[in-house]
Amino acid sequence: MKAELYALTHRGNPGDIAFYREACHGARSVLELGSGSGRMLLALSGARRRLTGLELDPELLALAKRNLRALLPAKRSAPRLVAGDMRDFEFPERFERVLLPYNALYCLLNRRAALACFRAAHRALALGGKFVLDVWNAGPFQSSSAKSSVDDSEPVVTLSHAGRTWDVFERSSVRRARQRLNVTYTYLPREGGPTYQIPIVQRYYSPTEVMELLDSAGFVVEARYGDFSRARFNARSPQLIVSARAR
Repeated sequence: MKAELYALTHRGNPGDIAFYREACHGARSVLELGSGSGRMLLALSGARRRLTGLELDPELLALAKRNLRALLPAKRSAPRLVAGDMRDFEFPERFERVLLPYNALYCLLNRRAALACFRAAHRALALGGKFVLDVWNAGPFQSSSAKSSVDDSEPVVTLSHAGRTWDVFERSSVRRARQRLNVTYTYLPREGGPTYQIPIVQRYYSPTEVMELLDSAGFVVEARYGDFSRARFNARSPQLIVSARAR
């Protein structure tokens, strides 16, 4: 149940599917890190494309398998789903694209872990391949005077799932000195019954840190965008979207 509720709450950003489809245009092999419920893999599937999803959470991995079986057109081969850690993985083949979408970088709670992930992505790329990632731009958030703790009294979203209506409440706490943002989602069914909580622990990275980590991992940044329409990145952009190649 938790995996389904998590996936319904986190459906990506407007425009990200179209962006990644374009970023993967012509690529015959694609690896997604932190592939979750299979949302991006489903959107990128094609008859002549070999897709691999790497996911650490077993419940999300099982949900992805169910989603892909149910939703993929019959003539398309299902992506390969692999249980694994984005900080330390190896595949015998190389990929034309390695993707790290939808803030998955922020699940890595220190620079050592982020650098390990970027180095593993570097090893996984074929000659001429590209590493593409997106995160929300943490620069304005880090410098803001927003409260260090917020507990919403009203639902942030209401969902329908498994014959029930779920009100979703969000509680967040910030430790700016450590660049940590911890969020807990509480799911309350209006019809009664068990409630669920899903904690999400994040370590956000400044745009400068992301660039430094990519450089240390052996990447050359080819493009930086501030949103999924490919607007030029600046300090106030809502997103940081990067396309990089291996040196």
